Amino acid sequence: MPFDPNHDTTVQLRHAIDGDRESLGWLVAHLSPLLLAQARWRLAGGMSQGIDAEDLVQEAWLVALPRLHELVPRDGRLTPVLLRFLATTIVHRVNNLVRDTLRRGPAIAGDGIAEGLADERTGVVTAAVRDEQRRQLLVTIEALEPIDRQVLLLRGVEQRSQATTAALLGISGDAVAMRFSRALARLRAQLPSSLLADLGGGGPG
Repeated sequence: MPFDPNHDTTVQLRHAIDGDRESLGWLVAHLSPLLLAQARWRLAGGMSQGIDAEDLVQEAWLVALPRLHELVPRDGRLTPVLLRFLATTIVHRVNNLVRDTLRRGPAIAGDGIAEGLADERTGVVTAAVRDEQRRQLLVTIEALEPIDRQVLLLRGVEQRSQATTAALLGISGDAVAMRFSRALARLRAQLPSSLLADLGGGGPG
């Protein structure tokens, strides 16, 4: 099927699973800035010396790419499942890096992170986060009020439930819903409507 940028993101992902490189590039271009914002937030706790958030995103994609065919749709949609998988991979990697830092001191830049990655695969991530439109998306996310940004990343990128997000942030479920809706409104001009729908959260836990 010819590449159509207006297709719903789950359709793009199905094409990517079938080996369509344009669809895969489209997905990486649209999801990587969201993942980069998540990685930067997760690294912001003071243990991030020498750790590159972009490398973490590249690592997450390298873990996910060989396993795209294993994704099981949730409510008929694949993209939220992929987002949760990528975001969880980043969270686990950050947690491991923090533990390593506590044991042996700050990491050295490039020390085992994304080392030896194929240029062809990492290049599309780099291009995605340096493209002007994608860069503006990242700027918009990082310009959100801190609590709104956390809600967006927990609900939309990590696909946490509203109740879990509320518990993690110490706010009410109604406040989570309001702040999430406000954050999505800020992104509406920069993301396809189908991808905004996929950021609806609601994953388990």
